[in-house]
Amino acid sequence: MHVEVDRPHVPDHPVKLEGVDASLLVLAGGDSRRMGRPKAWIEVGDTYLLRYTADRLASEFSEVLVAMAEPEQLEQPVPYRVVFDRKRSSGPLAGIESGLTAARHDVVFVIACDMPYVRTETALMAVAAARNCDAAIPRIDGRREPVCGAYRSSALTVIRAELDSGRLSAAGVADQLDVTWLEHLDPEQFRSLNTPADLEQFHVSRPAQR
Repeated sequence: MHVEVDRPHVPDHPVKLEGVDASLLVLAGGDSRRMGRPKAWIEVGDTYLLRYTADRLASEFSEVLVAMAEPEQLEQPVPYRVVFDRKRSSGPLAGIESGLTAARHDVVFVIACDMPYVRTETALMAVAAARNCDAAIPRIDGRREPVCGAYRSSALTVIRAELDSGRLSAAGVADQLDVTWLEHLDPEQFRSLNTPADLEQFHVSRPAQR
């Protein structure tokens, strides 16, 4: 079953919510070939990109996890629980699997560490929508955003089977899940930092980020 959800009205000054009964999973296991260096550890002010992306959303969640492909990627300590992929060299789907396996909550909001623009209200909307299906994933002009969505533990069996069969597409796995598609969201928040030019633009715009 595929359901579409429009973006609700967001007040000018949203009320601060207590940590929801869900986990936040930050994917940080990519090889960053286009950037030329590991994105997770790129300096952002007095912190680094992985920490910056996690910290923007962490206060809304009861648990925060970081997924990496292998222990060698952990260049410095992080203040969150770190999990490692069961299937090496298998892309973000492997990170989603490891996070769902380790999470203490039924619903996990997944975000790639190179997506620093994603808004809190989008994360919370996805979590709420995912409680009645396998996953709630943004879809922007027909493009799926599987590394910025909420997944329930019920999705784990399908994800694991896809990995074990060598099918590694995080976007493609949605075809086998009961998904709520989140539509009509601001596409700007789903921009990724893939290249040095993207990073430069982010640094210029960062003072305006809330």
